[in-house]
Amino acid sequence: QPPGHPGRVAATPRALRSGPPPGDPDARRKPRSGGIDGSRPRRATSPPSGAETHGNGGKPTRSPPPMSHAKRLGVLGLLGALIVSGCGGSLSYYPHLALGQLRLVAAKRSVAELREDPRTPAALAGRLARVDGYLRFAEAHLLLPVGDRYGSYVELSRPAVVWNVFAAPEFSVAPVRWRHPLIGAAVYRGFFNLERAERAARTLAMRGLDAQVGAVAAYSTLGWFDDPLLSTFIGWPDERVAELLFHELAHGALFIAGDTAFNEAFATFVGQRGVIEWLEAEGRDAAPAQAAFRAEADRAAFLLAWRERFAALYARPLAADQHRLLKAHLFAAMRECHAERQGTAPLPPRLNNAIFVPVAAYRRWTGAFAALFAAAGRQWPAFHARARAIAALPQPERERRLLALAARHPATPAAHLTCRRHGDGPVAVD
Repeated sequence: QPPGHPGRVAATPRALRSGPPPGDPDARRKPRSGGIDGSRPRRATSPPSGAETHGNGGKPTRSPPPMSHAKRLGVLGLLGALIVSGCGGSLSYYPHLALGQLRLVAAKRSVAELREDPRTPAALAGRLARVDGYLRFAEAHLLLPVGDRYGSYVELSRPAVVWNVFAAPEFSVAPVRWRHPLIGAAVYRGFFNLERAERAARTLAMRGLDAQVGAVAAYSTLGWFDDPLLSTFIGWPDERVAELLFHELAHGALFIAGDTAFNEAFATFVGQRGVIEWLEAEGRDAAPAQAAFRAEADRAAFLLAWRERFAALYARPLAADQHRLLKAHLFAAMRECHAERQGTAPLPPRLNNAIFVPVAAYRRWTGAFAALFAAAGRQWPAFHARARAIAALPQPERERRLLALAARHPATPAAHLTCRRHGDGPVAVD
């Protein structure tokens, strides 16, 4: 992701409800508002339940080997059992996920057949054809496992494949984590239905938590299924589609159960650096994409810097009423500073601590991986080898290594924590 950053609590941007009709990919070329910060919808690592963990104790892993037909039937049988039993402590949530995944599997159509079908719109057929080039580059140059992924296509009648719910305590920036049977913990809970996601966010709010809802354009099943291309992103500009696919395929190259920040930063770096090299290999101008990525990084630095300010506030021994008042003041100051930044997507109407959850998960270590790539001589085989070596470290040592790498790309939080008011000079926000 996003991909942009996932969305808002109980009141998802109206653009999510009023997108162009399915089957018209050119109509989707304009980016939709779908993120927490109004940017493009997020791509998710794994199925909406948070299935990135697979319960292997936090050890690095590759995606599962290609599944036989019998094994796939077994997985489908398990999903069917979830629908019937509602196991896992929720009588409706897990059946909802299982049914959503089964519907995606049932709706898949072969890309090869669609390209040959005269009824396929020419614009869609052209976009599907271009995916072959992205996948060849991913496999040959970026050394990412492709296999049979993205050999099928699903047309959805909605503008996102799932909607994720993020949450944090009222006076903390630490994310709420959900634990799931077999797959461990995740910092989000996903839904195939927008109304269900909004209802879940409202329920969390009634429990005193801060919550946000964000649109997701794609997710990876980490090899348990051959992930399809989706109508939710196939109409994006070429470089954005390529970036998304490189991001998702990167999860199949390296993945640590339960370490969302590592996984997402690794995939984000691979996706963005990969698309720059793809554009250059195609003889196309990479400068616009580089500028867009710099803007995304700057926006992430802005949110992460303010996240630290909120963490410092909540660490102070204050009464709840005092914390609540200062929290409102600090969010107002953050919005004021953001409003002075040129060319950035607007913040959502309602701000709360959950806005910081996805940016911390997706962007915390991107600078560290940029430093690692430079140290590897900008060579992908060496980069992947070094990333795997870091992934194999125990979690505390892994984090220390990433902190040391990130220090080579220091942030400038002071620039994000001050603002100007009517030309009167910097205004402190404490």
